[in-house]
Amino acid sequence: MKKHILMTTGLFLMCMLCGCGKSGAYHTTVSNLDTNQKVTLTIAIPYETNKALNTVANSFMTQYPNVSVNLQYVEDYDTNAVQLFKDNRLDMILQKGILNEEYMMKDEESGEKIPTGEMPDDYFYNYAADTEIDFSGTSSDISNNYRHAYINSDGAETEYIYSYPLGGETRGVFVNKTLLDTYGLSVPTNYTELLSCCETLKQNGLIPIQGGVSTAAYSLGLASAVNPVVHDETALRRMSTAEEGVSTLFEDILRKYYTLATNRYIDYKAAEENGYFTLTTELGQAQSFLGLQTDENTFEVTKPENGYGYVVFMPYISSMGTTLDTLIDEYELQTEYVFICSPMNDEGSVSPAYVTPYYGICANKNSENLVWIREFVNFIFQPEQNKIYAEEANIIPNTTDAMQVAAKQYGLDAEQDIALCGQILFSDDYNGFDPLAASLVTILKCNAQKYMVNLNLDANGNIQYETDAEGKEFLYLGNGETVIYPESVGEADPAKPGYAYCTFDYFMDDTENEFAKYRVD
Repeated sequence: MKKHILMTTGLFLMCMLCGCGKSGAYHTTVSNLDTNQKVTLTIAIPYETNKALNTVANSFMTQYPNVSVNLQYVEDYDTNAVQLFKDNRLDMILQKGILNEEYMMKDEESGEKIPTGEMPDDYFYNYAADTEIDFSGTSSDISNNYRHAYINSDGAETEYIYSYPLGGETRGVFVNKTLLDTYGLSVPTNYTELLSCCETLKQNGLIPIQGGVSTAAYSLGLASAVNPVVHDETALRRMSTAEEGVSTLFEDILRKYYTLATNRYIDYKAAEENGYFTLTTELGQAQSFLGLQTDENTFEVTKPENGYGYVVFMPYISSMGTTLDTLIDEYELQTEYVFICSPMNDEGSVSPAYVTPYYGICANKNSENLVWIREFVNFIFQPEQNKIYAEEANIIPNTTDAMQVAAKQYGLDAEQDIALCGQILFSDDYNGFDPLAASLVTILKCNAQKYMVNLNLDANGNIQYETDAEGKEFLYLGNGETVIYPESVGEADPAKPGYAYCTFDYFMDDTENEFAKYRVD
């Protein structure tokens, strides 16, 4: 078994001691804090968090001039940062929710995943057991998503929080307003307006909606799919048990997805052929949205000829705004963009918001600086500092008024127009997000040849069916593996001669099957 050794690369950033932030009236401290001790805290950060964390780190250093906070940018962050953390070379990292599951290592020869005997509990500090860090100013709507429990060997339950979320972010759509203005179009506020925009853009040779297929599927329609359910007691109960027929709760949004895909207003394969969205990292998608292309050999970045990019609508999460701003400044682009809640709503209604937790900050339990790490965590979750962080990061602060902030920002009713991802987390084994997201992704793929019906036409253009053991006629999808019966064969697609879409009912059945995996009898 070969073990892959991880190396750190990338830019090393140091927050200077001449911090520009103001610490405000901060007085809460953890015990055993020696303020005369000279300390260096090292935090690994993803690319998009640099600006916000730098601001708060400067404020912390103003509060404690003896402390230096080093922000270390790590490439291939999700893999390399954790390895450095485990090697005790980092004091803190930023991660999404962490479960207490045994680490697995991939055998490079066999490809098999093998248990390592290591657990997150070996490295990550458990905030749930700390009474000195003041989380009283945070929102349970956001924070509880990263709160978990595991059963000890003696059968007792232990609560744990290895990553405490710094805020919440909204799933929606980035709109290249500069490009939209070129065609005399306005930012859509509902689905009818979105369709109209998309048709005009398509007629002008553009693929209106582009993005990584998974992130696009999640961000484009989750709010409209989930919001009606979580505010309807009966519907939420049906979803919580994956009751038979639960797929009908989502028929409206699924049909809208089907319309977008079959009209080729979203075509992820065609987008990739243009050289964009082949890298699904946040940086890669931001570059694609802005029309920046990187030579894979020289790594030279080419700017778009028009100066503002060729993608009009990109579904993603709100925090990407920090990355877009950085790239626009760095490459002197003329792109003006706006971020909106996804306009999949009907006329006369608002676009609801779907809020998910942002990165959480993790403390290294093995660090010799653990006392100061805890103090830094204490500091960043004071409402004043957390709101500063949130403003810099384009997210919703993790404060007690988080949902009111979100409602004000998007012009919504906090009680009726916002859905939280935790509202469809029904158990450790069943997150309602999973079957719904899988279905949304499947529909958006329906215009790729691999997922279309191969009509198996003869020289005269007649369909040539094959026959199964029971004498029933069938065809194959373009992948040559999936059997499709005549009742599931939809309209032929002029863009792919010899191929047809699967019917909408086919995808409704697929959605029902996804939920059936979690059905409670």
